[in-house]
Formats: sequence, structure tokens, C-alpha cells
Amino acid sequence: MFFENYHIFFYIILFIAVYNIAKRISKNIWIRISIIFIGNLLMILTLVKEHTFIVLSVLSLIVFLIGKYLQHRDSKPLLIAGLVLVISLFSIRNYPFIQELLTDTFLEFLNAPILSVQKLGLSYILFRYVHWLIESNKRTIHKSNFLIFLNYIFFFPSILAGPIDTYKNFHYWVGNSNWKYQKSLFFAGITRIFLGAFKTLGIVPLIIVYATDYNTLIPDFTPFIAVTLSLVAYSLYIYFDFSGYSDIAIGTSYLIGIKTPENFNSPYLSTDLSDFWRRWHMTFSNFLKLYVFKPSIKVYNTLFGTTNRLLVSISCYITTFMICGLWHGDKINFVYWGLWHGVGLSLNKIWTVKFKKRFQFTTTKSYLALSGVLTFTFVTIGWMFFHYSHEQLVTIFNTVL
Repeated sequence: MFFENYHIFFYIILFIAVYNIAKRISKNIWIRISIIFIGNLLMILTLVKEHTFIVLSVLSLIVFLIGKYLQHRDSKPLLIAGLVLVISLFSIRNYPFIQELLTDTFLEFLNAPILSVQKLGLSYILFRYVHWLIESNKRTIHKSNFLIFLNYIFFFPSILAGPIDTYKNFHYWVGNSNWKYQKSLFFAGITRIFLGAFKTLGIVPLIIVYATDYNTLIPDFTPFIAVTLSLVAYSLYIYFDFSGYSDIAIGTSYLIGIKTPENFNSPYLSTDLSDFWRRWHMTFSNFLKLYVFKPSIKVYNTLFGTTNRLLVSISCYITTFMICGLWHGDKINFVYWGLWHGVGLSLNKIWTVKFKKRFQFTTTKSYLALSGVLTFTFVTIGWMFFHYSHEQLVTIFNTVL
């Protein structure tokens, strides 16, 4: 990641200084977006070759033009073609089992240096493409500019791991010239970066060894206790590491005057699993809700009828989190993790709809505290499926049980 390299971090500071001086001197938006584009270009070229950037820029132009067309004319075939194009490229690049189905000639082209994008958060670029195409088709995007669009796609603070911004929000803040508010953002950004650095550099190194390998605890504890402590450590590790990077990304965005959306809101204080997914990786959760869960409702309403609302909701949860699991990786353990949360959310929905309102104790503080503990326990067990491969999971279950 950009912020782990001290040389690149120096260049980021230099870029931010140049950008803010230029913004203070001139109110011309073209100067601002041009400097941001140069900064994005220089940062991305530290990760990939220039050919990759060119290919993705051409793809961005294609997606941009499709979106521009959809903003003025209805064309479902064109929308579907655009979505199939970007989703196919993502799927082929990230899933070896799909590559096995392709011809050797096409595979050689695919593995060429110009498409070597593993280091560049391709999935987060995909999210922005999908968002642009669908929102353009809905006519919710009214102002569009190709250079701003490129900056939105390649915005370096959040390109590798989010947060996932919307085009409308990004466009607004790039053009915002309220200097007093920008000044407040700047100082808030410095605080946010220090908070993120404290998490990733101060806390994560203390727990990462125990979090990622339960065997380090075996000499001092029984296998069951060792796995349990390791899972708790992993829950803390993945939160502090991910939220710490998000803090740095958001803080850096603030220094540029762009108010990037929040990504975490004390997720381990959630009182149920649905609440957890409203607090964890919030921009990704919102993406899944808008572009996977809600469209799934229409499909399952057609299959099961609009009266079977609970069955439709359960089907949508399972589908959404199967896709969520597969997005994280092509290994079977990610499917287990997705199913774990899909089933958990389904059970939570059944409890909420069928039983919760019947009991008065569900509003008490003791119930909420117990619910919070159960939610954290459920999520923590789920991280086991997320972190360990199928073979390692079998070993763990054989050892513990």
C-alpha cells in the first residue's frame, strides 16, 4: 500500500503541498483537477507499468462514454454490455478457474504486462465502473467530465482498499472552493492520519503474530483456548488494520479537500448482525445493498411472489453474501464465510420478524449487552472461515474437536 512506503509517503506530502498552494493561488477548477490527475498518475505508476495505466484509461473512456450515452437515452442492452465487459475482465483476472476455461492464445494476451493489474485495486475500480454505469442509467448523475471521472476511478488514497466513494460526492468536493471548510477538512485530515497510523503501526504489530497463526499460542494453551484467543486477536487485527488504512485514506483525501465517506462506525459494538453490516466496511456494504441485494429482491419476488417476503429476504441474504464471499477470493473458505454471514443474517431476520416483538425484554440493557456479545462472537467465529484455507480449517476442527 502507498502509505507503507516511506519514499512514496514523502511524495504524497509533496503532492499535497503543491496542490494546496495551487488551490490557494488559483480558483480555476481545471488547474486543480489536472494536479490531482498528475498526482494519481505518479502514485499508480509506483505500483504498475505505464501500459497498464493506458489500458485502464482506455477502458475508463469506454465506460465513461457508455455512461454519458445512458444519461440521455434509455438503452438496457448497452447498460448490460457495459456491465458484462467490466465484470468479465475483473472475474477473468481474479479467478484462476475461469482462466482454465479460456484458450491458450487469449490467456497469453490476458497475462501480458499491459493487463498486469493485481497490485492495483482492480475490484475497487470495478465498483466505480458499476456505480457509474448504473447511476448514469438511473439519471442520478447530472454533471460529468472525463478528467474528473478519471480522477474518480484512479483516486490514489482509496484505490487499493476503499472507501468506495460515489461519483456525485467526488465531483462535488473536487469543485468545492469554500476555503474555510477546506481548512477545517485539512486539520481534521492530519488528525485522522495520525489515528490511522497509530492503529496500523502501533497496535497491529502487537497482535498480528497471534492473530494470523494460532500455533504460536499452542505451547502455552490447549488447542481450543489457543484457537479462541487467536480468533479474538484476528478480530482486533483485521479491524485495526483495515480501519487504520481507511483512516489514512480518508485523512489524505481531507488534505486534498475531498470529503470521502466513512468506512467504519464501531462495528464491534453492534447489537445484531444486520447492525454489524451497517457499521463494517460501510461503503462496500452500501454497494452490496444497492447493486446486489435490492436487484435480487425483484428476481426473487418474481420466483416466490411478493407475499413471501421473509423467504425473499432470506434468499437475497444468501445470494448477496455468497457474492460477497466470492468477491474476496476464489477459495472455498470464502464461500463458507459468505454462507456463514448469509445464514446468520437470515436467522436474525426470522428472529426480528417472527419473535422479537413478542418479548418485552428485548428492549432492556441486559438484552442489548448479551446481543452485542453474541454478535461479536458470531463475527469472530466467521473470521476463521475468512482467514484459514479449507485444509487448515479441517486441521483446526480435527485438533480442537
